[in-house]
Amino acid sequence: MKLTETECKLFFNLYHPLLLFINQQRRIIADVFTVAGLREKSSEQLQSLRTILYQCPHIFDYFISKNPFHFASNELEIVASWKKWLVGRFFIFRETNYYTIFLSNVKPMKAYAVIALNNAFSKIFPEPLPVYIETALLPFKDKIITDGIFSRYRLEFGSGFIRNLHQSYLEAVDNEGIITSLL
Repeated sequence: MKLTETECKLFFNLYHPLLLFINQQRRIIADVFTVAGLREKSSEQLQSLRTILYQCPHIFDYFISKNPFHFASNELEIVASWKKWLVGRFFIFRETNYYTIFLSNVKPMKAYAVIALNNAFSKIFPEPLPVYIETALLPFKDKIITDGIFSRYRLEFGSGFIRNLHQSYLEAVDNEGIITSLL
């Protein structure tokens, strides 16, 4: 249900330099000059960089063309694939042995098979499912992952809502199946 240690390391070794690049261009977080410094920042601070990234998708192409961290071509291909991101609010609906189901919050709902980065979602969000969050879904090789930056909405759901959510899940599976790739 989560990336291998090698995959997780690769993701962070690509994503954090991308966020640092944005910070170098826009000067959002004043005291960050290195990837190590960026990794010490809070999720809220990183979220401001992520917001710029997805509001200005040309940054992906600019980053790839400049290649300031001298990534290999296969690493740049991974970064380029992130242009197929999906940012929004999701219900973390169900965990399986292979992935966690994220349901989109708009009709018709879609069910995404999401793989955790280095911590299972049940460790990040230990309360009973569903949990309502905002995050970015990214393609990573043949999987869907989050970028590890979350906003959690502290809502409690009644049994009627959960039944409706389950019905929406069944409809999503009937309509499109469980989506396992954003590519």
